[in-house]
Amino acid sequence: MKKKFMMIIMTLLLSLGVAACGGSGGSTSSVKGTTFDAGKFEVFVPDGWKAFHGADFFGDYEEGYDPHVVNIGKGIEEEYELFSYPLANITYSGEDNPLVKPTKDIYENGKDLEDITTGDYTWEVFTADSLSYPVAVLYTEFDDKQIVVNITLENGGEKVSLEDADILALLAGIKPKE
Repeated sequence: MKKKFMMIIMTLLLSLGVAACGGSGGSTSSVKGTTFDAGKFEVFVPDGWKAFHGADFFGDYEEGYDPHVVNIGKGIEEEYELFSYPLANITYSGEDNPLVKPTKDIYENGKDLEDITTGDYTWEVFTADSLSYPVAVLYTEFDDKQIVVNITLENGGEKVSLEDADILALLAGIKPKE
């Protein structure tokens, strides 16, 4: 009888654990943060992460930065630290400047994952190694717009996962301004 009771309890606990995960990593409603205005879009930046405008390498934009790009680093304070910790690089574009759909063929050890749905978007996803760093590359397309997100999953002794609530909140919090 005790074994049967313990099995029922364990089954209930496991069921609750799976339900709490929500299939895509759990609830993002408890994630606190701020909204960052990138120029062409806004993005939710979880507490513990910091956002920076994309560089205007060719001086093409009046703003002095590329309004299509944002870099968000975990656990950093200064922009020069971006490539020393987990990083989310977000590129947003529309019909005026369409993006090329990323392919895992240009990376090492590319592996397709199941699509992820966050907020208004369903993301095509693959993981790979880029310069020996594990990355996740996400792509979504809607209307005449595209978003590509490159996430460095491990760097500087820190790790993030596509199941982390802050990553899911960041993905759901990308909002075009047009």
